[in-house]
Amino acid sequence: MNAASSIHRLAAAVALLMACSLTMATPSKPEVLDCRFQATTDATGRVALQFTLHNAGTRDLHLLRWGSPFEGAWFGPFVRVSTASGELLFQGAMRKRGDPAARDYLMLRAGASLAAELTLNDAFSLPTTGPLVLRAGWRWHDVMASGTPPRPRATHQGQDQDCGEVTLTR
Repeated sequence: MNAASSIHRLAAAVALLMACSLTMATPSKPEVLDCRFQATTDATGRVALQFTLHNAGTRDLHLLRWGSPFEGAWFGPFVRVSTASGELLFQGAMRKRGDPAARDYLMLRAGASLAAELTLNDAFSLPTTGPLVLRAGWRWHDVMASGTPPRPRATHQGQDQDCGEVTLTR
């Protein structure tokens, strides 16, 4: 191989690399999901949690609801509970999952809100007295702003969700 051939091959390789870097996908920005929650205690000591999720973005979203309060049950520790003695252990169910189905996603239209309610006592052994500090947050395993769910796990695009902190005095 002569010098001219080597230079030609090098130039072709550089051109190919430059073309590839121009066409590489850039990660999409996180979707704007606002979450709030509140806690109330009844006369029997049961603690009801109400979650409200709002899509503050301009696009409809499909959210893989696994491990969130919008799954309708405690299938993950999406709330951390602390007392003066320390953090309480999550005692709810944990699920091992395969690939998601379309029914595992929820649709949240742009500008719309969705609510969920669960009982904290179903997942934690709560003391009868003293304040509780509740911190809610989870990871959406997949957030889709286009297309139709489900999509393969290898292409999931997760997003952390912070729902805030509440101190419950009892």
